[in-house]
Amino acid sequence: MKSLQRRKAHVGTLRGMMSMLTTRIHAASRRRLTAAVAGLTLAAGALVPALAAAPADAAVNAPGNFTGFAFDACTAPTQAQMDAWWVSSPFGAVGIYISGSSRACAQPNLTRSWVTTQASRGWRLLPIHVGMQAPCYAGNKQKMSSDPATARSQGVLAANESVTAATALAIGRGSTLTLDIEWYPISNAACNAAVIEFVHGWSSRIAQHGYRSGLYSSASAAIRTMNNLRNASVSGYHYPDALWFGWYNGKANLKAEPYLDDRYWVDGKRIHQYVGNAVTRYNGVTINIDRNVMDIGSGSTTKKPKAQCGTPSVSKYRYIRRNQRRADLVPEAKCLLKQRGYYKGSTSGTKFGAKAQRAINRYRAARGWAKTGTISRKVWVSLLSGNSAPVLKRGSTGQNVYKLQRSLTAALARSVPRNGLFDATTERAVLDYRKRVKLPGWRTAEPQLWAALRAGKR
Repeated sequence: MKSLQRRKAHVGTLRGMMSMLTTRIHAASRRRLTAAVAGLTLAAGALVPALAAAPADAAVNAPGNFTGFAFDACTAPTQAQMDAWWVSSPFGAVGIYISGSSRACAQPNLTRSWVTTQASRGWRLLPIHVGMQAPCYAGNKQKMSSDPATARSQGVLAANESVTAATALAIGRGSTLTLDIEWYPISNAACNAAVIEFVHGWSSRIAQHGYRSGLYSSASAAIRTMNNLRNASVSGYHYPDALWFGWYNGKANLKAEPYLDDRYWVDGKRIHQYVGNAVTRYNGVTINIDRNVMDIGSGSTTKKPKAQCGTPSVSKYRYIRRNQRRADLVPEAKCLLKQRGYYKGSTSGTKFGAKAQRAINRYRAARGWAKTGTISRKVWVSLLSGNSAPVLKRGSTGQNVYKLQRSLTAALARSVPRNGLFDATTERAVLDYRKRVKLPGWRTAEPQLWAALRAGKR
C-alpha cells in the first residue's frame, strides 16, 4: 500500500483485453484446479499446529459490517494516538499490517491486547498481509515465482501465514484478511498470470480456514485484472471476497470505473483508498496515513429504533406552557420525563397539567434552572439527549445515534432524519452544532458534544 513504500499511484492503461492470457486461463483451467486442490491439501498441515495452540478467545470480527471512513498507517499507532483519534477523527476503521515479509515498518504496538482494546473502543480493524509481489514488480520487495503453479502454492503459504498471525492477534474466523499486491504492469502477460494464480491460492486457502479473502492493489493493476477475469467469464477461479483499490483521485466514494465495473464487488465488497501519504492531525496528534472509504459486509445499517416516546414523528420541538394542550408534544414530553425518572403515571394525556409541571420543575431544578413549569427548546434539547456520552461518527448505528439525531433536531431547530444511522446528513448536523456551541470542528459526537446537549445549549 501507499503507506508502506510511500509511492505515487500508478494509473496504467491496459493494452488490449488480455486475449492471450484469457486463452491460457481457459486452456489451463481444469489442470490448474486439480493441481490447486492437491497443493492446498499438501499445504494444510503447515498451519494446524499453530492454530491448535492459539488461545480460544479469538473472537474479534474484523472489520465486520461497516460503511464509513478508514485510515491505514505503516505502523499501528500507540494507544494514546488511537484514543485521541477515536474522539476527534472521522475514521471508524484502521488498516493494520499483521503479516508478510514486505512489511516496511516495525509493529511494536501490534499485540493481541492492542487488537482487542481497539475493538472494545469501537474501532473496526482491516488486517493486511504484504509479502511477495509480482515477478515484474519494480521495487525491492520479495517477488513471487513467475511460474503460475509455484506462484499459486506461494499464495497458499501466504494465506497460512496471515491466518496464523490473525489467530495470534485475536482476529477470528469470518474476518476479512487482505492481500497487498503493489502496482505492476498488467500488460506483462506472464507476470500477470503469476499474480492471478497467487491470488487464487491465497483466496482458496483463506476460505478453507473460515476467513474471508480481500485483495488490495492499484486500481490499474491487480484490481483491473480481477475485473477482466470476471468480464471474460473465467470459471473455476476463487475470486477474493472483497476488493480494496488504490486510486488517489481524492474522491471519497466507491466508484472505480474504468478499472472496476460497477456490477462487480458491490454491496459490501469494496474499499477505496482515495488519498495517500497524508500527514494528518486530529486532537493534537499527527500521523502519516492513507485515507479510505469503505462498505464491507452488510454495511452500516440499522433496524427501526425501539420505542422512543414517539419522537420520530416530531420534526419541530415547540415551547410548552403550563396547562397547554399539545397532542403532538405533550405525550412525548411526559414519556421522556418518565424515562428519566421524573414522572409517573400515564403519558397519553395531551394537557401539560400540574403533575407534568411538577415533574418538569424537578428536572429543571436538578440542572440549576428556574422552576417555570414550562418546556423551552433548551429543555427539549436536554431531555432528548439522554444520559450516555458515547463516541459516534460516520457509520455508527443504533439507539444512541437516534438520541443524537432527535436532540440535534431540537438544538438546530431543523429536522435531522431520526433513523439511527450516522450518515452524511447527521454528520453535517454535528458539524453545524459544534460550530454553534464553539466546540472543536470535529465530525464526531463525543463527550464534549453530549455535555453541551445535556446542558441544553443551542
